[in-house]
Amino acid sequence: MKVFETNFANVLIRFYLMMAVVLVAGFTGFWALGLLALPLFLSAILGFGKEQAPQKVTPVKTMVTRKKRVAA
Repeated sequence: MKVFETNFANVLIRFYLMMAVVLVAGFTGFWALGLLALPLFLSAILGFGKEQAPQKVTPVKTMVTRKKRVAA
């Protein structure tokens, strides 16, 4: 796992999941459950993600363009 390798959608999902855990802990009064929000918070802020395999770079050929002829 690498730090700062996740995309914004995953960070947003982790944030909402963390908030859900905190809200459930608050409404039930079981504050020990709120401690589970800490790892979710840290993973969202630090952006833990999978190492992505290096992508193969493909060369791009440029096309030769001709000048347009303008009628006189």
